[in-house]
Amino acid sequence: MHWFEKIFNVPPNILREGQFVFAGRIPAEYLFLVLLALGGLAWLAYRSVANRVSPPAWRILFGVRVAFIAVLLLLLAVPVLRTMRSRQEVFTAVLVDTSRSMAIADAGVHGTAPRMEAVRQLLTGADGANAGLLQTLGRSGKVLVYGFDQDVRRITAVAELKPDGQFTNIFRGVRDMEAELRGMPLAAVVLMTDGGRNAGGSLQDAAALLKARRVPLYVVGLGNTNPPEDYEAVSVVSPKRVRRNSQVEVQVTVRHTGYKEPFDVTISRGETSIATRTVTPASDTDLEQVKMLFTPDHEGTAAYRVAIAPGKGEKNTENNAREFNLEIQDDRLPVLYVEGSPRMEYRFLRRALIGDSDFRLVGLLRLGDKRFLVQGANESESFLQKGFPENREQLFRFQAVILGDIEASYFTPDQLKMLEEFVRTRGGGLLMLGGVNSFGSGKYTGTSIAKMLPVEITAADGPYSDAQYKARITQQIGAHPVMRLSLDSEENRTLWSQAPPLIGITPVAGVKPGALTLLTRDPDGKPVFAVQNYGAGRVAAFTSGGSWYWRVSVPSIVEFHERFWKQLVRWLAVGAKDRLAAETDSDVYAPGKPAILRATVLAKDLQPLDDASVIATITDPEGNPSEVPMDWTLSEEGVYKAQYVPQEQGDYRVSVRVEGWDPKEVKPVETDFRVSEPMVEAADAGLKEEALREMAATGSGRYYRFSEAGALPAEIAKAMQDARFSGVRPVDRDLWDMPLLFILAFALMVSEWGLRRRAGLA
Repeated sequence: MHWFEKIFNVPPNILREGQFVFAGRIPAEYLFLVLLALGGLAWLAYRSVANRVSPPAWRILFGVRVAFIAVLLLLLAVPVLRTMRSRQEVFTAVLVDTSRSMAIADAGVHGTAPRMEAVRQLLTGADGANAGLLQTLGRSGKVLVYGFDQDVRRITAVAELKPDGQFTNIFRGVRDMEAELRGMPLAAVVLMTDGGRNAGGSLQDAAALLKARRVPLYVVGLGNTNPPEDYEAVSVVSPKRVRRNSQVEVQVTVRHTGYKEPFDVTISRGETSIATRTVTPASDTDLEQVKMLFTPDHEGTAAYRVAIAPGKGEKNTENNAREFNLEIQDDRLPVLYVEGSPRMEYRFLRRALIGDSDFRLVGLLRLGDKRFLVQGANESESFLQKGFPENREQLFRFQAVILGDIEASYFTPDQLKMLEEFVRTRGGGLLMLGGVNSFGSGKYTGTSIAKMLPVEITAADGPYSDAQYKARITQQIGAHPVMRLSLDSEENRTLWSQAPPLIGITPVAGVKPGALTLLTRDPDGKPVFAVQNYGAGRVAAFTSGGSWYWRVSVPSIVEFHERFWKQLVRWLAVGAKDRLAAETDSDVYAPGKPAILRATVLAKDLQPLDDASVIATITDPEGNPSEVPMDWTLSEEGVYKAQYVPQEQGDYRVSVRVEGWDPKEVKPVETDFRVSEPMVEAADAGLKEEALREMAATGSGRYYRFSEAGALPAEIAKAMQDARFSGVRPVDRDLWDMPLLFILAFALMVSEWGLRRRAGLA
């Protein structure tokens, strides 16, 4: 042990770094007052003998006495040496976005380098202008580098940072990094990203994790807030399945950043173009909603592609296209047409539907009291010989019901209630035609049918009129698929303006709020055709009983009449439920991501069935089948689910069956999905600067653009230095027992005794 440490009880370096403080219970102020008091007493004591010694000796004796008292009081104050010892090692974490959007070339010194290349410049100083961030920060502490996209991982070499991730989950990247370094002295976190996020929690939630730990977050934004000229197919909304020969409406959202000239959006199947729409960019927004229509030319399921041709100078073309699947059902749509008496409307409407193999029209024509002519029924529908279906199982075999010129009293109250359930819960369609015994004239006022109709009816609406008149389309005409005789809106209006007149109308009180009026009588505007949704189904009111005149007053090659009725019946039945239905939660999956299969199983009366044995057969792109049992979902009646994880890219076919069911009665249902590399990273890929600024502020740090990142090392180095002392408790070393104090006290006491003796005072 060094002689210094023997005397002072502490090493010399600790003595230089430390700070003297008093740890005794008696406040230092009180001890100082005691020192003054005792010093005063010593002064009085030595003043009484001042005439016996010389003045210099008197002053020396007084000083030695006061010094001795001061040493004693110093020991009572319990002096300690307080030192702050910093941590030997602190850490800074650098999180680098490795998703595909980081490959976009709009960053760096000149704004033309890939974003990931700009990251490498910052980390290693590859631009040659400055030392890299890793080298600079390495002088102040240890730097840990992580790469993240949908997952997070430690990086040992900058060369391992590659922009190949399919998704960006910033929240998970921050969370998992923070969890790995929990308990370690983390000085700061540096996040390098373009701010794109398509998975996980919010940026603010990620920053809050670090704020709770009091670790500052510094964000470096990569890329351009306004990316280079770019076309993007943002989203596609289409029905999952449609009936054969039905028109399909697809809603496409497109983005045209930097382009002002018109461009084409095309729907194709394979190499065949199905539909094209020319879009003229708006001046006040770069987003456009495009409605596209086409009629599928196939049966079964196929993949369609919505695409925008690459623009001039466009660098990022991965986001120019999106895919969707469409299943075309080839079964015939069952329709029940109930007519009160033989009339021209029944004859021509029936002819319009039975001539198309997409429909199975069953006619129930009343010939007299309890006498019916049943046309188009199969063997299992012999119950119709007695008239209208008497129970749910019988009625729910159909997907649309047409009520012709037949009064409400023909139906029992239970049958009227059952019709309402047919629309509301089964999702069926209901159409009421005009006639002598329909609407208010047929005494439907106050019935469950009146509640569903899109028109208001009363008992005082008046009798049926045989007047001839022109039906005029309303302003809402172009938006409704029933009235679309041509894809061109102007041509469609021309066709309707040239339509033959109608004969006959049943007066109604008006149209209900929320219903859509599609045809009115010219010139008085009385409603002729109105539609509305009701529950899970749809309801239409056609107040004329003379649409047959549309057919007989034009040449046979003009199919105006037939097309109208086919489109109307298809539209009515679109929500009708099948006994067995299957779907996936997405059309396209990434390899290794689970596909969720969902099946709905209904009994003969279309009530949910919870005790069925449901099997899904999944055929992969190589033709290999796999059977997957589907389990009943306890929280949803009649719903069964299963999970399947595809690995290979390509098209997968799914066939769902119910064990024990006759396949002739209920066919297995099919759907499909595609597995391919996702393109979500190319969507909306501009730098999210404002969001990143807010994130850095929430994380008690600062946001840097690439051009400002030169100031980052100094700020991080300061944070690392602060972290060395942050939360470190001081160390106190006792000084009251150091030998020097006792030696000093003893020396003073002996000195005073010797001086007193020499002066003759002892």
